[in-house]
Order: sequence, then C-alpha cells, then structure tokens
Amino acid sequence: MTEREPMPFPFARGAVTELPPGYELLRRDRPVCRVRLPSGDLAWLVTRYADARLVLADHRFSKRALLDGGAARTRRGALLSGLLFTTDPPEHTALRSRLTGSLNPRRVAALRPRITGLAEELLDRLEPGGDLMAAFAEPLAMSVICALLGVPVAEHRTYAHWAEAVLSVNRFTDEEVTRAQNELLVHMSATVRAARSEPGEGLISALVTDGLAVDDDASVVKLVATLLVTGYETMVAGIGNAVLTLLVHNGRLPSCPVDPALLEEVLRFSTYGDALRSRRAVEDVQLGGVTIRAGDVVVVSVASANRDDDAFPEAGRFDPTRFDPTRFDPARCGPRHLSFGHGAHFCVGASLARLELEVALEVLSRRLPALRLAVPATEVRFRDGSAETPPESLPVTW
Repeated sequence: MTEREPMPFPFARGAVTELPPGYELLRRDRPVCRVRLPSGDLAWLVTRYADARLVLADHRFSKRALLDGGAARTRRGALLSGLLFTTDPPEHTALRSRLTGSLNPRRVAALRPRITGLAEELLDRLEPGGDLMAAFAEPLAMSVICALLGVPVAEHRTYAHWAEAVLSVNRFTDEEVTRAQNELLVHMSATVRAARSEPGEGLISALVTDGLAVDDDASVVKLVATLLVTGYETMVAGIGNAVLTLLVHNGRLPSCPVDPALLEEVLRFSTYGDALRSRRAVEDVQLGGVTIRAGDVVVVSVASANRDDDAFPEAGRFDPTRFDPTRFDPARCGPRHLSFGHGAHFCVGASLARLELEVALEVLSRRLPALRLAVPATEVRFRDGSAETPPESLPVTW
C-alpha cells in the first residue's frame, strides 16, 4: 500500500486488550503513514515511540494551529480557543501554571479518604453479574471530579453526557457536540460566578480567589470545563481498562497496597485511545522517512507507542515488574510510558489519575479478591467512537 492510499482510522478492534495487528505492521513498515479520519479528512498517523515523543514535545508541532482554517478534524464539533488543548507556550504555560497552583499535591492527597469512601459505597451496591462500568467506574470517576471541583454530583448524568459528547470522535453529530459544549460552558459560567460570590472548598473556588480579576473568569470557565470532561472520560476508561487488563493478563487483581511498578505497567499496557492526541505541523518536518508539510495534522498513537519493542522489550507482554525500581534495568524496562503524554502538554492531572486508579484497584482487591469476568473476554467490546475507548460494559462476578 502506498502513501497515496490512506488507511482508515481508527482501526477496527481486535481481541480484547490487544491492539489491532495493523499497529505492529505500521511500526515495522510504515511508522508514519497517511490515514483517513472518521471526519473524512487526511492526517498522518505516528506509531513508533521515538517519533511519538518527538511530535508530542517538538515546537514544530502545534496545538494552537489546529484552530486555523483547513486543519484536518479528529473529532466532531468546533474546537474552542483558549483551552489547555488548543494553546501553545507561553499561553499554555500560563494556563497550566494557574491550574497546577491550585491542583497541588496537598489538594490531591486530601481526596484519598473521599475516593476510598466513594468506592466502598459503590461496591456495597454491586451484585454478581453486574456491570462494573455502570455500577463502579462511571459513578466513581464522576464523583471524584465533582468532589475536586466542588460541584454537585447530583447532576452527574448531565455532566456525563456533556463529557461523552465533547470527547466523541464520531458518536455524536457536529450539532450535538456544539450544543453540549455550549451548555457546558453556560453551566460552568454560572458555577464560577456563584463560587466568586460564595467561595467553597473545591478547586473552582480556589481558582477564582487567587487574586485575579473578575474579567478573567472566562479562562477559569474553560479550565474547569476541561477538567470535568477529561477527568471523567479518561478515568472511566482508565479504571475499566485497568481491571480488564489485570483480569485477562495478570489473572487477578493486584494485592493491597498496589505496587507502584504494577500501576505503571497497567497504565502503559491498557492505553487504547488515540484520536485526540493530535498536533499540526507549522513547518516542514522529516519524520519516519516521509515529509510532513506545514499545515498537516499528525495523530499520535500513544497506544501503539506504548507497545513499541524498541522502547519496551517484549512490549506486547504484560509484566508487573517492568518498572520495579529495585530491579531497574533500562535494557529490560525501557523508558517512561506515554499514557499521560509528553512535553509541555503532559497531563496536568496525572497525579490525581494515579491516585484514583490506585484507590479503585485497592478497594476492589480488598473487597472482591476473587473478582473475575462474568463473560468470556472475547465478548467484551470497546466503546466505538469514543476518544478514550473504555469497555462498553464489563460484567463481573466473584
């Protein structure tokens, strides 16, 4: 197949918790290839680890330029300006600094008892044969992000709909995505105004009481809307895919407390979403034996990069001790996984994501040590059209 014959993207899913074989073939033969996105637009797909790191961190590949006319669309709906995901340094640096100042280690660590209690309550209601996604992963992810922001979890169904629509690749129409984005921003604008009038304990109140002017509320609205959307969708996929990976490839849940090395291997191995990790070239770049022209959009397959044998020996094998610092051997372990990104756009909520996943796995392991799938693994299906690609459902028993 030549570069004039673009491949469809994303690939159809293969066996559960295994990437489609097309990724391995591309890493070997066509590490940078043309693909046709669900929107019908053409882009470049990067599948090797080294190339992925370069695109994610190199200033020649821009997030802000995705807003400019003619950019290939990786998702439905119009992109919004002024977001963490549509800005470059120094604008991005200023936004990120503002958020990291409020989303500090103390605030994240203080959520551990809350996350534990929420997980315990959800498992009290889970019955054998139940769906772990609907009964545990989804409500836990929403409850945690609401607790962090300081917004009522009672509106979780509306929040979940907005998040699923905004991060949809092709599950919703352009009109549905635009409507969800607008409704989310209107709602968050009212929430930010209320927090400025009567500050509470959540992150929103921390952001609006940091001494900045009232007319800066627009940036706060976009920050918290981004956190709500990504904090929910990524953790739904993170928890669901982690449990699925452990049950299929590890044979069981981890022991308590969760080994940090195992947690990192779970994060490396169970990443499947690619569609929104995109950049736009602002100058011509030679990469993977091809010329990416200024204006071209590049999609980075973090899932494929994390399974690159050149970066992680025997990358297709789940190895709970791969990142064990007491046995660290760069030749065996490989470098850092890319599940939280790389460079200036490294996930600002990575510490919260690690904590939430760690607590979820610990509570599951302690309460349901014999947890297993209630259906054959081959019957588990990923959510089509979702950027983060969680299981559609995960029936479990014990």
